[in-house]
Amino acid sequence: MVRHKAIKAPLDVGASSEWNDDHIVDFTDELSHVCIWPGVPLSVEWDFAQTAGGSNPTLSFTNHHTFAELNSGGVTGQISSMRHEFAGAPGNITYIDDAPIFTSAVWLEAYHTIGEVAEFGLIDSASAAAFTANQDGAYFRIDTDALLAVTGDGAGETTTDITPATGIPEYGHYRIELTATNAKFYVDNMETEKATHTANLPDNDLTIKYSIQSQNNIDSFMYVDGVGLSRLRYKG
Repeated sequence: MVRHKAIKAPLDVGASSEWNDDHIVDFTDELSHVCIWPGVPLSVEWDFAQTAGGSNPTLSFTNHHTFAELNSGGVTGQISSMRHEFAGAPGNITYIDDAPIFTSAVWLEAYHTIGEVAEFGLIDSASAAAFTANQDGAYFRIDTDALLAVTGDGAGETTTDITPATGIPEYGHYRIELTATNAKFYVDNMETEKATHTANLPDNDLTIKYSIQSQNNIDSFMYVDGVGLSRLRYKG
């Protein structure tokens, strides 16, 4: 967590110099992790083992901008997928009791409008292959031209259609706030949730995962502009 140097009590007067002063990292309550791509290769922090037939995700400088690029290839059923690693291998990095908050910006550049074509969010690293039903997690899914909020506990899942009136955003800003009692899903508007789930909440550890799949032999692309994960600090 990043805080202002000056700490104010209610009704204290603040000054612009205090607001503009350098900030400090403070782990009192919360930890944050951010990936914005320029720097190390994706393979240093992300595992590609669930890619099936598609291209392994890679860093891409596209339209004068740096992304993590997932490309399924043009054969139905091919998948490009990446899971955040733990200590250099597939593994989980958070849990529902951490109250994790997943935030990401995603450009969905090409995909078919029928069938499951994309999913991303917080998913158990040990879950079966991408697009398997009832994965442990809280995540977004695109299926038959609908944007779905999904929670799964490994045995069942809850889905809510949260497609905006204007359709699935080509460039979208997404957030999931997960607690022990609910999962809230946001799309572009980070103030008002599109759905709140209280059923089929994940009961396994979780990591961050992105996947895109070809349907009807469409060469499908997902570009991830950045991802952040905030979670509570462990206090014993």
